[in-house]
Amino acid sequence: MKKKIQAEFYTNKSYFYFGTLIALLSMLPQLFFSPNSTHTTYLLITLVLLIMIPKFSKILFSIFIIFINLSNILIGHIALHWGYALADIKPRIEVAFLSPIYETKEYMTHYIDYRDYALVFFSIFVLFLLFKFLRHFTHSYKVFRIIGLGVFVSILLAVTFYINPVREFEPFSVPCEVCSVMDDKKKIDQIMQKREEYISHLKILKANKKHQIYDKVIVVMGESANKYHMSLYGYKFPTTPFLDSLRQSRYLYVFNAIAPTNQTRYSLPIDLTEANVHYYENRYFHSCSILTNFKANDYETYWISNQGRVGKNDSSISSMAYEANLSFFANLNYLEAKTDEVLLDYLNKLQTNPGKEMYLVHIMGSHSDYVNRYNTETALFKNAKNIVEEYDNSIHYSDYILSQIFERFKHEKLLLIYLSDHGENINLENNGHGFLPPFKDEYTVPFVIYSNVKNPRLDELYKDNKKGYFNLENFNYIVQYLSGITNHKNLSFSHDVMAVEPSNIFNFDELEFYN
Repeated sequence: MKKKIQAEFYTNKSYFYFGTLIALLSMLPQLFFSPNSTHTTYLLITLVLLIMIPKFSKILFSIFIIFINLSNILIGHIALHWGYALADIKPRIEVAFLSPIYETKEYMTHYIDYRDYALVFFSIFVLFLLFKFLRHFTHSYKVFRIIGLGVFVSILLAVTFYINPVREFEPFSVPCEVCSVMDDKKKIDQIMQKREEYISHLKILKANKKHQIYDKVIVVMGESANKYHMSLYGYKFPTTPFLDSLRQSRYLYVFNAIAPTNQTRYSLPIDLTEANVHYYENRYFHSCSILTNFKANDYETYWISNQGRVGKNDSSISSMAYEANLSFFANLNYLEAKTDEVLLDYLNKLQTNPGKEMYLVHIMGSHSDYVNRYNTETALFKNAKNIVEEYDNSIHYSDYILSQIFERFKHEKLLLIYLSDHGENINLENNGHGFLPPFKDEYTVPFVIYSNVKNPRLDELYKDNKKGYFNLENFNYIVQYLSGITNHKNLSFSHDVMAVEPSNIFNFDELEFYN
């Protein structure tokens, strides 16, 4: 038997070495990006299995090699651009499925670079080797065929006994994660409908009208605004001339705050409902947004957004939007996103209402690709030379949008609030949000409040901010408290923030800045 095995090995030596080389090259990228020793061990076991497969089945070997090389491109892209601290790309797949067409297009333009091309070419090279292997290499295995199949089945059974590799470990979990996301999308529609029904039966007690001193309450929700790129917060370039001018008056309050998470799809529900960093899902599904709270207190409510939506009930943001008396989305999956000026046009078309109104204005702000977020004529840097200047131009443009909203309502008893869903990492080499592990820059957001009516509660809030930065996970309480529709400010000074999805909680103070 020993002589037969030796004879088979030497007879098929080229076949063995070439198949092993293809298996090793296929697993190399994922071994390089592997986030922990447990996952590395699993990948090494997979490598052994791959080496065994061609001994008994070329077809099965080809299927595995093609699948792994395709997954290398996806996992490698995430690892290179966003971090791969956990072997779980499901949140990234969810974002892709819920993104409108223009956002997907801009993402591919902005975040696909030479490293991705290198991964693609590497995978093509490996698949070329596989083609050569299938066409030019044959074997005469008999004993090795049985040994290979036996080892393959034994290892597979042993691994499956302890874990479910298809569902728990990448790359083989990727198809299951895609199916899971698609299944989740179907469930979300049912869940959101139940949330809508729950809200419709909520009984909200009206507040005492003597505390309600504003006729117009406007919350402008920015996008990807990093306060350290705002001159209002000490930045070296005059990116916020309008807010800077308001600061000269006694009406503008500038706060120190952090965003609760680095993803829009979680930050907006946390900002606007009773959900928070540690208790997201259940509290979101069983609470209304501030739109319903204001509506119950006789405010006409508006959700005005320059961001895309997928459908009425298939995302947490859309669900909140339809709590308003009137909702408007400027970008409905168009190939090209409009600048935020489109919201000004819409506001100007609305009839003047002498009664109480509450607006939630969700701007495109500084969402990448930054160069598409401003008009060149009004830009701070007319010929932006790099991505930092493009980002600064987007901040400057958001400041202009705020000035125009202010002009429309400045003669009313006005409460105007500006904050951002999350921050942004800005660097010449790389930028964005949603990294894992995250950076401080993804949470350092502006939080400014203008009131042309004397409000002791606002002065009190400003004093509270001296004790430490606010976590905007309780922003919904703050805006209701300042508006007088509740007497509970319920501030959060928590240092805990969410990254990418609810299961990832970090202490903000322990994070590093991106630069």
